Amino acid sequence: MSENQRSSDEADTAPGRKKSVYEYFVAGALGLMALGQWGDTKDVIVEAWRLTLSNFTHQYEYQALDRINVGSNLRYIKNLIGEPQLIKTSKYNDEISFAYYLKEKYILTLIVEENRVSAYTITSLIDDFVPHSLLTKTASDDKTSIADNYGTFEDFTLDFNNIEYLLVKEELGKEKLFVNNYFGAISYGVEVQLPSEELRDIYNTLNMDETSSEALTKVRQLTTKAINNFYGAGENDLSVIADSVLTNFEYSLYYKK
Repeated sequence: MSENQRSSDEADTAPGRKKSVYEYFVAGALGLMALGQWGDTKDVIVEAWRLTLSNFTHQYEYQALDRINVGSNLRYIKNLIGEPQLIKTSKYNDEISFAYYLKEKYILTLIVEENRVSAYTITSLIDDFVPHSLLTKTASDDKTSIADNYGTFEDFTLDFNNIEYLLVKEELGKEKLFVNNYFGAISYGVEVQLPSEELRDIYNTLNMDETSSEALTKVRQLTTKAINNFYGAGENDLSVIADSVLTNFEYSLYYKK
């Protein structure tokens, strides 16, 4: 055996070396190819690679979500990602419906008017799931808090009864065709640093005075602490976006929590 061969073998069998996910996948694929016809094996390999990406990374999910846009036809979206698991009609407008894709890592909500997606939101259900920017489709920087994500917000809404959340709307103006960004924190069994007592305090202050500058100051302070796990883009008022948020009861029912 040559010295080069010996060095290569020793490197491959060294105790400290761990095979990559890709190496394990290739080994398994070669085994499948040896057992079956190439046509059938190819389909199995494609599906196995998709599952591998989904189990070890979020790239498959990010790429699928990148294909959704404000203004998309609902039929087009269904052809891309399938049928939603849940459909609801808005409590305030019968012409608006919400289509929900309930995934292990996230909730995708489409706000639909006349079969057109007027807005959509993504709620992350695990700590490290951060979708690409919904408008630019580029990877998001390290933006942990709600405040890290917006420049300025023009509206906010909150709740602490059915579900604890704080949502804000950032208006982007005519350069972005008057599409809005939506950011926020929703406590679906994850820690988002959104104390219910602070939400209740702001709520009570607003009940006394809807234009309270004190409440606005408290909201701004809270957005610097609350962990952002809600991302959205669209043409709708924030009241419609809030209407689309699943309650704690609905979330627990559909996710069997």
